[in-house]
Amino acid sequence: MDAPLTALPHSAYTLQAAIRQLPDRIIIKDINSTFITCNQRFADDLGISIEAVAGKTDYNFFPAELAASYQADDRKVMCSGQAIRVEEPYMLDGQPRWLETSKSPIFAPDGQCIGLTVIFKDITQQKQDHDEMQRRAWALQANSRTNQALVQASDEQALLQAVCDAIVADQRYPLALICGLSDLQQSRLQVLSAAGQARAYAKQLEISWDEHTAQGQGPIARCIRQGGTISLSQLDKSPDFQPWQAAARLHGLQAIVAIPLVAGPDLIGALAVYAGEAHCFGPVEVQVFEELTRNVQFGIQSRRTRVAYQQSLQEQASQAQLLENALENALAAIASVLEQRDPYTAGHQKHVAELAVLIGQELRLDAHRLRGLYLSAVVHDLGKIEVPAEILSKPSRLHPVEFALVKRHPEVGYNILKNIDFPWPIADIIRQHHEYLDGSGYPLGLCGQDILLESRILTVADIVESMSSDRPYRAALGIGQAIAQIRLMRGSQLDPDVVDACIRVLERGDFTPHLLTLEAEN
Repeated sequence: MDAPLTALPHSAYTLQAAIRQLPDRIIIKDINSTFITCNQRFADDLGISIEAVAGKTDYNFFPAELAASYQADDRKVMCSGQAIRVEEPYMLDGQPRWLETSKSPIFAPDGQCIGLTVIFKDITQQKQDHDEMQRRAWALQANSRTNQALVQASDEQALLQAVCDAIVADQRYPLALICGLSDLQQSRLQVLSAAGQARAYAKQLEISWDEHTAQGQGPIARCIRQGGTISLSQLDKSPDFQPWQAAARLHGLQAIVAIPLVAGPDLIGALAVYAGEAHCFGPVEVQVFEELTRNVQFGIQSRRTRVAYQQSLQEQASQAQLLENALENALAAIASVLEQRDPYTAGHQKHVAELAVLIGQELRLDAHRLRGLYLSAVVHDLGKIEVPAEILSKPSRLHPVEFALVKRHPEVGYNILKNIDFPWPIADIIRQHHEYLDGSGYPLGLCGQDILLESRILTVADIVESMSSDRPYRAALGIGQAIAQIRLMRGSQLDPDVVDACIRVLERGDFTPHLLTLEAEN
C-alpha cells in the first residue's frame, strides 16, 4: 500500500470541480489514506483552503482515536473493494444530529484499488422525516389490529383483552390495560384486561375512585372523573403518581396516557398505555389512542345494544367506510410529507393516481382493485423521502451516483409500508412500479406476468404524467411525445393492453386537467 498520490487517474482530480459546491462534505484519499483533495464544504468546516488539505491525513484534523477508527474503515474498504455506509448520532450546538459516512473504493483500469472517496452527510432531516413516517405507519398498524379485534372477539371480555394485545403486539409499549368500575360503594377500580412485558405491574395495581385519597389522584381515576385524556410524561417526577412510582420504576414504566372508555350511556372505565421512555406520548400518539378508544367504544356499544341485524350490518359497513377513508387520508398525509420537500413533483402522485384509475377502468378492474390502485399510486414515490431534497430538485441531469440513490426509492417505500395489513398489496405494487416486461427494470428485475397488473398500470401512468409535466431539468414534453414514448416501449417493456387502454383514455380527452390536449398540440 505504498502507491504515490499520482497513482490516482486524472479523472479523480477533475472530479473536484464537480463536487466543489455540493452540500455534503467530500474527501478523496489515496491508497495510504492520505488526503488528495476535498470539496469546499469540507474545507470550510476545517477553516482552511482546499489546497491545504492535500497531503494531510485524518490525524491532522481529528482526535487520534477517531482518526484511527477512520483509517481502519479505509483499510476495510480498500482491502475488500466494497463500499460501506455508517449512520451515527452526534451533537452540534447542543442539539442532537445524525451523520451518515459513506466510503467507496476507487479502482484503476486494471482493477487495482488505488484510493477511496469519503462522503459525510447530515441526515438529521431525513431521520426526522423517516421517524414521522414510522409513527404514521405504526398508527395505521395499531388501528388495523384493533379493528380486527373488534370483528373477531367472541365476547366483551375477549374484546378488551384483544385490544390490549393489539396495542403491545410490536413491543413498542411495555403495558396496555383497561380498568373498569368494580364496586362503587367501595370506590375501587379493577383491571379488566392487561397485556405487555410489564403486565405483572397491573396485577398489584390499586386504584381508588375516591378523589380524596392518594390512590384516587392518579391519571386513570382522574381521566374517568373528568371525562378527558390525561398523560404524564415523567412518572418519577409527578406527585400525583407517588403511590405507584416504586412499582413503575421496577417494571421500567416512565410515561402514561389514560383515556376514558364510555359506550353510549354506560361508563366502562379507562384505557391506559404505558411507555418505557419519558416524553413518549406526543400529539400523534395521543390522537391514535383516542381514535382507537372510540373504535373500542363503538364495538362494545354494538354488542350491548343488540341492534337489528340489518342495522348492525349498515353500521359496520359505515364504520368500514370511515376506516377506509381514514386510511386514504393517512396515506395522503404521508404523501404530502414528500411533496412538501420537492416542489417539482408536488401533485405528481395525485395526477398519476388519476390517470392510473382511468386506465384501470378502461381495463374493467372492479371497484376494490381500483381503490387499491389509487391508494398505491398516491404514495408510489414515498421512498423518495430518503433522497436529499437538493437531488430531487436538481436543475440538471443527475450524476450516476445520484441516480443510483434515487433508484432505491421503490425498495424504501416497500420497506416503510410492508408490515401494514392493507386489503391490497400496496407495498408490492409500489416496489414493482419501475419493473419492465423484459426484465430491464428495477429493483427486482421482474419479467412479464411476474409483475402485478396494478404495477404495470402505474408504470405507464407514471411515464405519461412525468413526460407531460415540467421537471427540474426540462420543460414539459407534452402528451404527444408521451404517447409516442409508450408506443415505442409497448410489448417490449410495457404491457400492450395497458398502453392501448392509456392511449384510448388520452385520445378521448378523459385526462386533461394538467396536460396539454391532443388538439392543442396539433
